[in-house]
Amino acid sequence: MHSHETPARPHDRQRPAPVARAAERDADSQGPRSPGSLQGTLGNTAVTRMITVSRMMSEDEFKQSTKRFGAKRNASEIGRVDEALRAFYALPDGGQVARLYALKDIVAACEAYVAHKSGEGDRVDGVERLNNQAREAQSALDAEAVFHGLLAEIDRMVAGGEDPDMDRRLPAGEAQKASQRMSGPVFTTVMDGFVDRLRALRGDAGLPDETRAVIGELMAVVDLVTVKQYPRGGMPGMKLTTAAGEDPAFTFNVDTQARGGSSFMLGHVAHELTHVAAHQAFGSSPVMELVRSGATVAEVAALAEERKQVLAGLRQDLGEGDGFSEFQQRMLEEKLGYGGQSGKLKKYADSFAAAGKITPEQQAQLVAWDAAAGSASGTLIEYDTVINQMLVYLHLWETDQDHPFYVRLRAAARGAFDRRSQAREATAQAGDTP
Repeated sequence: MHSHETPARPHDRQRPAPVARAAERDADSQGPRSPGSLQGTLGNTAVTRMITVSRMMSEDEFKQSTKRFGAKRNASEIGRVDEALRAFYALPDGGQVARLYALKDIVAACEAYVAHKSGEGDRVDGVERLNNQAREAQSALDAEAVFHGLLAEIDRMVAGGEDPDMDRRLPAGEAQKASQRMSGPVFTTVMDGFVDRLRALRGDAGLPDETRAVIGELMAVVDLVTVKQYPRGGMPGMKLTTAAGEDPAFTFNVDTQARGGSSFMLGHVAHELTHVAAHQAFGSSPVMELVRSGATVAEVAALAEERKQVLAGLRQDLGEGDGFSEFQQRMLEEKLGYGGQSGKLKKYADSFAAAGKITPEQQAQLVAWDAAAGSASGTLIEYDTVINQMLVYLHLWETDQDHPFYVRLRAAARGAFDRRSQAREATAQAGDTP
């Protein structure tokens, strides 16, 4: 009911039923419609469900295919398969994630039955046929919808203080599988969406100034990333794909095992774009070391020690994780560890040199810097990146900005941002010098 203060919206008012378009009338007159012709009116999700169900035996068909004279179904292992199939058909329309989990339950029940029977018995053939149908039905689900649905589910768990890593359904792993099934253009569009969401965070009134400045810096280099793809036989991460002297271009091999849901994905995007921004600021090699080109060994040693102390302070502030869930604490501890691993720069230098991606002179320089950094070598590769990544995490987790960890993290981010800005300015001035 609407009062004069809340007038009815146009779609609330009664309207005459629309006249069917000619194409729809023709389709109706020609008998059953194909799934493709139904998409215009029912939508992809509804059609996907119809296709999925059409590939699955009905409950009655399954019971007929596994019927055994004189045997009681409820009192045997076959009853669990019946229950899983019944639960699948009881699902409401939509809900690609719920359908995925229900299909996985069918597969698990089928495999448990076959294992229980040691692969033999009158019902095994029917159970294995249902198992194959359920697996095929999983592949027929809308991969993009499954991916986004799983991220939303993980977001809910993280917001509620739950631990997605402890979920036996393995939502992060399933999200990764869904991303692998996306076509190249769809995958790129989905990842562009995360870049847009990171960009949009600058409009959040409560976003710390340090985070807003970092995101602005990252958005300035987005166009240099010309490819966003699922890792094909390699590791996730950012890779320079052009040779020295050419305009820089990068390929982003995206890690879609989104353990923390949207916060993981946006943090991952921030991490990898920081590699690009730092590479451009410091004029570094294809290894993308976080060191100004031409720095001395003594300068690098001091820089690594400074970063090592910052990470140690952050670990101290994190302590036992007060103010964070167990999952959030574990994510932060992983980032702090990743940012300070020893021997990392030398490992990268040797690998890139062996692949012919850096010169022997560059390799020697990087190895010398690695030695100067000692146990803090990892800070020469991953310090700025994990700092910015954690900035995004804490904002999306709505962490109290007065938390000691957050205060120190923002100070670290400000210092790293200033160092990149100064290096960028120096590089620009050097380029302007005749």
